[in-house]
Amino acid sequence: MINILTAYKNGLTCAWREKRLLLWLYVFNVLFAYLITLPVSMMLTEALDQSTAADKILHAFDFTIFTTIMDDFGKGIDLGRMILTLGILYMILSLFFAGGILKIFIERNKFNLIDFFTGCATYFYRFLRLFLISFLFVAAALLIYLLISGFIGLLTDNSATERLPMILFSLNLLIFGFILATINMLFDYAKIMTILYDLPGMIKAVEKASMFILMNLRKTIGLYLFYLMTAIILMMCYLYVESFISVTGWLTLVIFIFWAQLFMISRIWIRLSFFAGQYSFYFYANETLPVITK
Repeated sequence: MINILTAYKNGLTCAWREKRLLLWLYVFNVLFAYLITLPVSMMLTEALDQSTAADKILHAFDFTIFTTIMDDFGKGIDLGRMILTLGILYMILSLFFAGGILKIFIERNKFNLIDFFTGCATYFYRFLRLFLISFLFVAAALLIYLLISGFIGLLTDNSATERLPMILFSLNLLIFGFILATINMLFDYAKIMTILYDLPGMIKAVEKASMFILMNLRKTIGLYLFYLMTAIILMMCYLYVESFISVTGWLTLVIFIFWAQLFMISRIWIRLSFFAGQYSFYFYANETLPVITK
């Protein structure tokens, strides 16, 4: 049986070796970010051409100036609806791409767009059904969280200090976050089962994933937490460096954009590593099946 450190390393290295896949997903993220910012960018361009706010925003972002611009020039833009729509679209595209990503890893083929999009199209409907099932799991977890929060509120209603309620609410929130991470892990393995065994029924995929996780509970959770901590560390490093970048001119703006792009690439790499590492662990645990090594 493979240990989780080996699976963790396999996931990172195998994801990094798929540089064409990484690059393609990066380009998609850049294009999608451009799609998100285009309406606001067009509005800001029109507004800044007609005002002296450009220099002020360049030296230091002023939310009051931005609000004034939105009031004067952004009447045709419903930012809330736009963000919700694009968020749903991004989620759907993420589900679509997941099939192609896992197909590349599972079949151990070199990345090419034909195979990638074949996997995307083949498994999209099944992954969409998996998402709907996962939504029920998340809704149940949220309901339990709210019920426990209500119970804690009643229990500590007459507490003499805020310390006990804060500890209990924080603990409840931590448990809720752990449950959400476990649900996400469960449905990652369900996606793997779906492609590997070509399962038409998603309930069966969830059952197989659940049984595998329960049989390897400590290692599956440990592996997931390794990747999660890696993602958190990368984000903290990004925020730490970003805090020293003060956009006071075009040069610092270029530096800021460059640093943000590096973070985007690292975020995509870690997401690919989640899939590759979990795949690696599953197949080393089933020695009659092929493993993700190159």
